[in-house]
Amino acid sequence: MKNNSVTLSEWVKLHSSVDEKQSVFLNMDRALKYIHEHGYCIEVFHPSEIYVLNNEDKYIQFKKLIELSKDPIISKNMIKEDILNSALIQLAIYSNISISYINIDFIKEQFDSFILFLPNTDVPYYRGVIQRGASVYFCEFTAERRKREIEEMEKELGDDKNILKENINTNISEAEMTNKKVNDLIYRQINGMNDSAFVSMLIIPIALLLITSIIIITTIILNFIG
Repeated sequence: MKNNSVTLSEWVKLHSSVDEKQSVFLNMDRALKYIHEHGYCIEVFHPSEIYVLNNEDKYIQFKKLIELSKDPIISKNMIKEDILNSALIQLAIYSNISISYINIDFIKEQFDSFILFLPNTDVPYYRGVIQRGASVYFCEFTAERRKREIEEMEKELGDDKNILKENINTNISEAEMTNKKVNDLIYRQINGMNDSAFVSMLIIPIALLLITSIIIITTIILNFIG
């Protein structure tokens, strides 16, 4: 993965469509939620310190992490700050302005001036986080919006709503919400699965397979000799 990694700044230059940006921001937020749930937050929240690995936007790596405070109030504020910083970075990228020019007070006051750069569906999210101080993950907002859209479709379909349920998965698990399978690998240093433990997970099944094979071969030879 590391050989194919690029910074978020580089990624958005190569993937400039709204859909591509929404996708990478969604996965960035899933990684953020995962990191918070494992007791860490972001030390340096800047596009140059966020990497897209393996040339796939579901592999997002924040390079510099620090532990959340043991004080629940301070910890809550640290998480809230991360969510705000994430929203500000996303707004800056959509608006094509430098992160160095981001001023939270100015953005709050002039938020309506930035709306035309944002996807219409996501404006309420950015307004809530930036102007109103909401502490909501983008992935949670997206899941809730998807749920409401499906409910509206079910109302329109009426008796045919079962067709919708058969073709669309309406439930999002917590593992999907945090992209757990991928982030378990990227953030082994914070989830209890260190490199040696990861290697052990690979070695143990192989060792058991070899031992089993030896036993089977030995049994066959002994039976043949007997």
